[in-house]
Amino acid sequence: MPSYRVCFMNEIPRNDRLFRCCQRSILVRFAPNIERALEAAKQEFAELEGISDWKIHATLIEIEPVDLRTEPEKLPRKTTPTSSVSDKACSQYRSCP
Repeated sequence: MPSYRVCFMNEIPRNDRLFRCCQRSILVRFAPNIERALEAAKQEFAELEGISDWKIHATLIEIEPVDLRTEPEKLPRKTTPTSSVSDKACSQYRSCP
């Protein structure tokens, strides 16, 4: 079964520009299809955020299939608090309807 990385995003307007911000990135290790991966990620996001609906803390979802054989098991920790591995990774994903 394929794996997917699901990013929960917000769009923030600043100075006539629109910035995308990744709220949380969730790795769904095994899902039979993209729809099931999205539903599993939505549920996990809501549980982790302590909310009933993912839309409370995010405005859109981006998803991409990942090959876990080439993905590192654990991402290296960043020492600077202003940058995040998931923020950089999420900027290249395609949007879901």
